[in-house]
Amino acid sequence: MTALKKRKVGEIIKSANFTVKLGLLSLALILVLSACNGNEKEDNSNQEKQNEDEQTSITIGLDPYDYATVPAYLSKEILEQEGYEVEIKEGQVGILYQALADEGIDAFIDIWSPNLHSSYLEKYEGDFEVAGTLYSEMPLGVAVPTYMEDVNSIPDLKKYRDKFDGKVYAIDPGSGMAKTTKKMVEAYNMDNFEIKNSSTAPMLAQVKKATNNKEGVVFNAWRPHPMFKNFDIKFLEDPKNVWKLDDVQIGVTKDLKEKSPTAYTLFSNMKLTLDMVEKWQIGLNSEEKEPEELAKDWVKENQDKVNKWLEK
Repeated sequence: MTALKKRKVGEIIKSANFTVKLGLLSLALILVLSACNGNEKEDNSNQEKQNEDEQTSITIGLDPYDYATVPAYLSKEILEQEGYEVEIKEGQVGILYQALADEGIDAFIDIWSPNLHSSYLEKYEGDFEVAGTLYSEMPLGVAVPTYMEDVNSIPDLKKYRDKFDGKVYAIDPGSGMAKTTKKMVEAYNMDNFEIKNSSTAPMLAQVKKATNNKEGVVFNAWRPHPMFKNFDIKFLEDPKNVWKLDDVQIGVTKDLKEKSPTAYTLFSNMKLTLDMVEKWQIGLNSEEKEPEELAKDWVKENQDKVNKWLEK
């Protein structure tokens, strides 16, 4: 064989080898891409299965306080955007704790811990789970108008009893604040004081009447609430620390994390501020807006924050 023929044969063999290698490389690439596509389809299938398995119908318990409408209706609006069906069930505090323990509701968004709701927390210990904390160390206690310059602490109430006609105005008797008011009266030996229980609106009507006439009045006070914007009032000092600071938390059924992970994630991450809630309350009262409308507006204006709340 001539040198020229040998060279041509060699070139043909090299070309053939290159073609074989290229074919093998292409085949390997096809196999890799197929595997990736298969994994992606499998991941999507798993995600779809997770979404199908998630229970998207839940009930949120709401007690009769304006500030509690904020987490309740915000949760409703956010979860409905995520494809949930949400019902808000209203009731007194004690009834809602019982409902949460019995799984009659999936979440209760107004748990004051560890002090104000201590009797309920002890009674239903282990029957539900705390998912998250909305606010920490909430201000609460009893207050008087600021024009009562000589009354700055709870012990001063006994000293100036006649200015208050021997009455302490408190909210409904089943509430944690009413129970703590009773403890306060006992702790400070205020036996000659009568506790006048009512709902929040009648109590504040009494405050308005007294302040309009520059009379003495002592009453339950807390934040978040627009009472501190509507009235010129001050908390009384509490040297015996009866009114301990509390966190406000969201309680959920023990299986909510497993059956409704999106709702559980929201309840775990949601955080509120006093100013935001009090602005909402003013909208409810003075602007006569519905909580659904306020929730829609807030979510629309704060979508970045909502997205963070939903991050797992």
